[in-house]
Amino acid sequence: MALIAPISSAVRQAKGVTLIELVVVLAIVTILAALAAIGPGFIGTEKVRNAAKELLADFQLMRHYAMMLGPDAAASDLRGYGIRFESKNRYRLFRFNDSNRNFRYDGAAEESPLTSGEAAVRQRVIPAPLGLKMKSEGSLVDPENAIVIFDHLGMPRQANFGVQQMSIVIQHPDMGEVAKQCVTVSYNRIREGEWDGSTCRQQ
Repeated sequence: MALIAPISSAVRQAKGVTLIELVVVLAIVTILAALAAIGPGFIGTEKVRNAAKELLADFQLMRHYAMMLGPDAAASDLRGYGIRFESKNRYRLFRFNDSNRNFRYDGAAEESPLTSGEAAVRQRVIPAPLGLKMKSEGSLVDPENAIVIFDHLGMPRQANFGVQQMSIVIQHPDMGEVAKQCVTVSYNRIREGEWDGSTCRQQ
């Protein structure tokens, strides 16, 4: 009889441990299934939103600098602060130093770093697989060499210093029309929104 009691106790303990393990495994499987269901779309949407917020912040920063800061020794012919899109994944932040004083942006040679302490203009990279598009005559095109320069009054300007209006769309190539965000620059405001296929709808 002394031998039967320990065996029975050991069996009961083994069953209890198995039940706990089963509950833990079921909990892990449930969590993984939930992550798999919402993961890709949620993560892709958040990436698009974060990229849009960063672009919006850069536009606002350039406008603020243009209205608040003046020329210095490194940019004695300062006309404003700008953003130039190099490709669908990269853009530059710079001061427009109008070295030939013709009130026209004539290329990268007239770009100066944002502060006298910086050695080069700042670059921003949109993380893959996200990409930028620009609205042009009703369709979306790559924004290569598109530019906006904010003058000392905060007005957005083109390279020829005409008034600039621009809509930039941030998209995830694997998500189709879902989760496209946009940033629009007009003569009196900069705003973020959702792209509805034709316009930037304010959130």
